[in-house]
Amino acid sequence: MVLDTSNQLSLFDEEIVEALPKASNTATERAVKFQAPDPRDILINQIRLEDHLKAVGLTTPLKMRVVLERLSFAEFEKHYQPGGRPPYAPQAMLSVILYGIVQGISSLRDLERMARSDLGCWWLSGGIMPDHSVIGRFVQQHGGLLTESFFEQLTRQVLKATGSGTGTVAGDGTVIEAMSSRFKLIREEALNEALEAALQKAQEQPDQAQAKLRLEQLKQAKQQLTERQSTQAAKGKDPAKTQVQQNEPEAVVQPQKNSKDFSSAYKPSVLANDKRVIVACTVHPSSETAVVPELLDRAQALGQVDTALFDSGYFAEGILRATEERSIELLCPEGQSLGDDWNRQSDKQFPKSRFDYLPEEDVYVCPNQQRLTRSGHYRGNAANPAYTEYATDACPNCPLKSKCTRSETGRKIKRYAIDTEKDALRTKMAQSEHRQRYRSRQAMVEPVFSQLRGRQGLQRFRRNGLSAVRVEFALHAMAYNLGRAVVLVAFTSLFGHLWHRLMDYYRASMAFLSLLPHALII
Repeated sequence: MVLDTSNQLSLFDEEIVEALPKASNTATERAVKFQAPDPRDILINQIRLEDHLKAVGLTTPLKMRVVLERLSFAEFEKHYQPGGRPPYAPQAMLSVILYGIVQGISSLRDLERMARSDLGCWWLSGGIMPDHSVIGRFVQQHGGLLTESFFEQLTRQVLKATGSGTGTVAGDGTVIEAMSSRFKLIREEALNEALEAALQKAQEQPDQAQAKLRLEQLKQAKQQLTERQSTQAAKGKDPAKTQVQQNEPEAVVQPQKNSKDFSSAYKPSVLANDKRVIVACTVHPSSETAVVPELLDRAQALGQVDTALFDSGYFAEGILRATEERSIELLCPEGQSLGDDWNRQSDKQFPKSRFDYLPEEDVYVCPNQQRLTRSGHYRGNAANPAYTEYATDACPNCPLKSKCTRSETGRKIKRYAIDTEKDALRTKMAQSEHRQRYRSRQAMVEPVFSQLRGRQGLQRFRRNGLSAVRVEFALHAMAYNLGRAVVLVAFTSLFGHLWHRLMDYYRASMAFLSLLPHALII
């Protein structure tokens, strides 16, 4: 082949060469080339992969790709430097991960095998075949994006695809076991011995990175143990029984869901809308209520939140303050939402809600219609809020004393500043209108964790540490949302098809009825 060189410039024409833009030698100014193969080029027995998937009914990957192609991956691409072997495109990598989680596959090695053999995965990723180490490094490198900006971007797209919003959200949390084994639990005495041994080894081998890492890990475990011992002591419990994970100190020993076992675990929490789309998620070591302000802020970043629904475990000052500050209506019972009485119930003594407060007289009325008047006041401090104490002299001779208190001095009621808001919420939740609205909470959020546990296999976290666990849970939430988008869009499409068929039948029927009088005359 002879090349046409008529339009080529002379390399020795100095004027032309000076006029040309100078090539940059810096790597940051050169574009990064990604491996992003087009799945439309893949053939199965001389049939396009897309046509093959449609023929065999595997339409989920086709619908998922439509959603993923509408997302921007520019923030991911900024983390890559030009030069060397072209990296896999971020869209292709996330497609492998999210599609695998939707199928209940979250192990890195299982994701590697799926990328090499699953036809649906080929369509989403273009047929790339990353090994488990590449997948793990991708998740580790982009953890911040996956839990924040990209999660928000994907959720916005899912909300748009499903035609839903954030007007009413329902919150809940669960307990998921940590990666570390329960055999790694350690108490204070054993931790001090391990810490002393690690310190000595680090001094003897100052250049060994593993020794330094072990020492820092045990120091963190010591700090966590000290904080938890203080918390246990404040609750009147024996701090000597407190344990901590030496390899994963952020995990907390706590009871598991639907089990009497105790093991190291985390508490992931979500907010879901009326279409069961997760609009906000995060993970806390041990509390479901402490993360509610963060969840509400993340949900409000996607749209206006008008009403928040929580179960009785969230009937607390922090939740009332968080919703009030954000002008969000709160629907939350104090007790179980069964029967007529939704207030807190107790077999040991009458709960505080059984005592009616009369603000105009500043007294409490007990179940035996006795009045409790002011008997003391506590100013409070940084750790404990102020309160006013109420008591009565009628307790010793009261026939209901055994159901009310075991104290020889009688029952005492403490009233805090937040009790005014709590009383208002109790009154509100006694009205049938608000109860009917609240009953939708269970259908909105409870199935979310059933799907995460049962279908996606989130029975135990596979990553170590709170920050890594948050990334892992965000991936599960995004995969879940993608699945909801596919289901809801398919349902809407089917409903629309049936509606058009029904309208065609209706029009045909009307046309027939319009001709019927003429037929009878004939």
